[in-house]
Amino acid sequence: MWLGFHMPISGGLDLAVARGLRVGCEAIQIFSRNPRAWQSRPLTDAATERFRRARAEAGLRIVAVHLPYLPNLAADQGDLREKSMASLAEEMLRADRLGAEFVVAHPGHAPANEPRKKACQRVGKNTARALKALGRPGRARLLLENMSGQHGELGGAMEELAWMIEALEAASRGRFTADICLDTAHAWGAGYDLARPKGQEALLAEIDRWLGLERLALVHLNDSKVGLGSRRDRHAAPGQGRIGSRGLARFIRHPGLMHLAGLMEPPGMTEENDLRQMILMKRWRRAPRSAAARCS
Repeated sequence: MWLGFHMPISGGLDLAVARGLRVGCEAIQIFSRNPRAWQSRPLTDAATERFRRARAEAGLRIVAVHLPYLPNLAADQGDLREKSMASLAEEMLRADRLGAEFVVAHPGHAPANEPRKKACQRVGKNTARALKALGRPGRARLLLENMSGQHGELGGAMEELAWMIEALEAASRGRFTADICLDTAHAWGAGYDLARPKGQEALLAEIDRWLGLERLALVHLNDSKVGLGSRRDRHAAPGQGRIGSRGLARFIRHPGLMHLAGLMEPPGMTEENDLRQMILMKRWRRAPRSAAARCS
């Protein structure tokens, strides 16, 4: 598994690459703009070129761009729906300009009294409208992220992600599709026991059943501060939460996942902590699988 972090972009997008390189990243994730605002500054040709050149020089295997937090792709009407679709379309274009492989999006949330399948299908239809506005598929692949289920979030179960993608493909007549990003902390919060081998195999079997493992394109490699099935999203650095070092070491070395990138999103990031964490994760990756399971 190629390892990396979500990196800050303060000072310039190319500096995110430099920060990642200093802590040993093989892949990175970024926001291309302020994640808590609707408005964004246009990407200049100069900034785009600096980022592409820095990425090439660093030899990063994967670059993912995360959609800002404000869009709700499940919004059923009005200004929020239109702004959410416009934000997704814009982010796909920005990712293409940066040469990123993926755009990661939270599906959104819906009222508690609405049937889940109906809300998930609306995510797919809204996403189709956003992507059709682009005219044709770009280089970057859209990934819908699984969620923990707090505050009416959709995508806690693999079945829900499948409903979204089916509706997206139907609404776009097959012109557009999406794959998935698996967040381990979100899966834990939704009730998937990734601390145990049987729980990991059960999750992968469910992904295969509803989506096909080929749709699993990226991993957010996070530990969790909260209890299994709590429906809460509280990230911890890998090995410092409830999933634990044994669970995540097994996950990193799982034969079905070793071709993917695993991106960490720990709280309280500092360069010193990131470097220490990366050294540990690479040690887990190198060790025989049985030994990795005992790492701490």
